[in-house]
Amino acid sequence: MNRSRRAGQAGRRVALSAVYALVALIVAACGSANPLGGGEVSGDLKSIVVGSADFPESKIIGEIYAQALEANGFTVGRQFGIGSRETYIPAVQDHSIDLIPEYTGNLLQYFDPSTEVTTPDGVLLELFRKLPGDLSILNPSPAEDKDTVAVTSETAQRWNLTTIGDLAEHSAEVKFGGPSEFINRAEGLPGLKANYGLDIPRSNFVAISDGGGPATVRALTDGTVTAANIFSTSPAIEENDLVVLEDPKNNFLAANVIPLVSSQKKSDELKTVLDAVSAELTTEDLIRLNTESSGNSGINPDEAAANWVREHGFDQPLQP
Repeated sequence: MNRSRRAGQAGRRVALSAVYALVALIVAACGSANPLGGGEVSGDLKSIVVGSADFPESKIIGEIYAQALEANGFTVGRQFGIGSRETYIPAVQDHSIDLIPEYTGNLLQYFDPSTEVTTPDGVLLELFRKLPGDLSILNPSPAEDKDTVAVTSETAQRWNLTTIGDLAEHSAEVKFGGPSEFINRAEGLPGLKANYGLDIPRSNFVAISDGGGPATVRALTDGTVTAANIFSTSPAIEENDLVVLEDPKNNFLAANVIPLVSSQKKSDELKTVLDAVSAELTTEDLIRLNTESSGNSGINPDEAAANWVREHGFDQPLQP
């Protein structure tokens, strides 16, 4: 598909585009200290500083944004590996950075920790309602990196597991691994019990503080835990033949990749480029990119991003 046709179809290919028409009406109707030190907003809308959080996937997506913008005449600075939302969201607000990749559900929870919406449309709509006026989001991508409940293939076969609810009858036998906050998070143990009847005794919860990383995976594969909270784009899922259990009741919030931008640096040209990028990025792409950049033999995030950008034609300017 040529770039001109792809750019024309980008809006139609984003699954949540219908919600945008509704939230536009809401937008029309209607900080904290930053260790980076703050900056002055540049009046040049084609000068953009792209940031990222401090994990590889965020750096890869940030680099994809940066390279696609550079190919379309933007002057791009980079400030990668900033840290948590508590650091990088104030950095966007005080103009230390102008743009950063985000995830819809996680971003909503930052501004509204008590939110109860979980579906992609509901999360996006509520995000528009809660987002401060100095921050803007563009079109979300079909690509999603969300919480999951994962088990080994052996466990899935032994208990005939397809969905999270299938685990419920084995509640007393399940040892569950995840971050310590999973015990009390609305979508953690309380949500699994409320939505699926999966009642994990606290004594059967194993706190593992690596965010679904190697320690969590190792605990799952060596039998220390029976099920674990692992993010959906983790290369470990395929590498270890893990089974992600379906979540038909949307216990876990939708977490589509979405560009978060300073409202003062949002422009039609920026939106055109990043909407086209978002429309092409898939969950399968994220898994592959994470796999390529993982381990001692993995390539650097900027190289992984460059390969994706070139494969999808974003190393050249979009055609009007």
